[in-house]
Amino acid sequence: MMLTIFAALMLLLAAALTLIQVHVAASRAAVAADLAALSAADAARGLMIGEPCALAASTVSAHGATLDSCDISAPGVAYVQVRLASPLGLDATAESRAGPKQP
Repeated sequence: MMLTIFAALMLLLAAALTLIQVHVAASRAAVAADLAALSAADAARGLMIGEPCALAASTVSAHGATLDSCDISAPGVAYVQVRLASPLGLDATAESRAGPKQP
């Protein structure tokens, strides 16, 4: 009986740790996407020197993620999609938009 309870507790602990790792990876991907979109939008508006998507890619790589897509659709508006590999082999994805308010 004690062995069954111990095994169940270990299974619950493993499931909780898995969910925590996935949540941390998703949060890190969201932060990387937000910062990359901000740097790309600033470069598109002329507030930073450099090509917007190149700045976004360097920001994303500094956070250990990869840039899936970068789109400068309107002046000063950047859409960025980011992928971050979690330790479990799953990929966490995030997207972000930065720029002036849409009408």
